[in-house]
Amino acid sequence: MSIQITADLGPTLVEEGTVARRQELEQIAEAVRQQAPGTAAALVDWSGTEISRLRAWAVARSILVERVSAADREAFRLVA
Repeated sequence: MSIQITADLGPTLVEEGTVARRQELEQIAEAVRQQAPGTAAALVDWSGTEISRLRAWAVARSILVERVSAADREAFRLVA
């Protein structure tokens, strides 16, 4: 699965609310589901609280950033 995120959604989520970015959050939840199923579930729990979705966003973002960093490190090893 490929997700293109051109900007950090954090500020947008805080300003507009998580429901306004439902589609993006569902894609992100799917991307982290295998590694963090609880985070994925909380991220798209539309009957849950806004703060729980925002907290889940922070965890999911950390997972995705780490995944990108690991891929960059691997690419460097392949090139070097």
